[in-house]
Amino acid sequence: MLSERPQSRLLSRPLTPGVVAAPRAGAAEWKDIVSVLAAADELAACEDTDLLLRRAVELCRERLGLERVGLYLRDPATSRLIMRGTWGTGASGELTDEHTLYYECAAADYEMLRHIQASGALWQYHERVPHFAEAADQSRVIGSGWLAVTPLVAARDLVGVLYNDTALTHAPFDELRQARTAVFCSLLAGIFLARRARFAWSAKPEKKRTPVVERALSALHENPRASGESIARELAISPGYLGRSFKAEMGVSLVEYRNRLRIERFFMSIDRGGGNLLGAALEAGFGSYTHFHRVYRKFVGQTPRDYLLTRVPANALDAFAAAESARQATEASK
Repeated sequence: MLSERPQSRLLSRPLTPGVVAAPRAGAAEWKDIVSVLAAADELAACEDTDLLLRRAVELCRERLGLERVGLYLRDPATSRLIMRGTWGTGASGELTDEHTLYYECAAADYEMLRHIQASGALWQYHERVPHFAEAADQSRVIGSGWLAVTPLVAARDLVGVLYNDTALTHAPFDELRQARTAVFCSLLAGIFLARRARFAWSAKPEKKRTPVVERALSALHENPRASGESIARELAISPGYLGRSFKAEMGVSLVEYRNRLRIERFFMSIDRGGGNLLGAALEAGFGSYTHFHRVYRKFVGQTPRDYLLTRVPANALDAFAAAESARQATEASK
């Protein structure tokens, strides 16, 4: 026999006239929270999801005071950890359409960002990293400084990430502003997650890489000095076939990918505190300083020395000067 539910009971809780609560004069932190909540409410009212994302980037600058922003979202249509661009900020502070851009997030980074709040943190902070201005056909370095990466997490899922820096003014990192950004990102993640299934992604899902390209990528990451010929020989295929397959699947040639990988490793070496350009270049996989210098100028648009002069302390510059003198002496003796 089923037990009967107890009858509902009507409560009488009439609201009496009250005072509309507002932050006290001078309570800047409360005003900032109200601003974040108002921004999130504005986004929730946007019927078009892409307009919502564009407005989110604009609000990051208008309401939160962020200088440059890039918003990337996890593409659920592929099993790979693909983060696709939406809207961002260019080299002059202008709003930029970055829908054609994407990158593949490393599994370890993905899990770290997904659980970052459980560890008591709200964002990831990087010092002395290159600042990029993105375009559909190239990435251009416009300076260097700090970079903050704030995850968009909802329902224990990493919905996306928000990047921000101060490449225009080189202003110092503002922890309170970044905390407000983390709250805004959390609200944005919840709003977007409810719409993600019907969002029209601008690019097709990524195709699974062939074993040939997967093995070539592994070989390059293990040894950035490896040539296309040596990799093709190990795979028992022709260099031409490897080159065509790599370009078709990765969108860049094997040589360009290898050079980008070497430049990234050069920056990592320098940012660990090294001031010796030659040593960092050789560690990154370049065969000579001349080759490194040519590739660096092509990708970055400035000389390695220009970058070093803006980033390292005087004692590191002394080490650089000594290394540079030794290099010039070696080349003069040839």
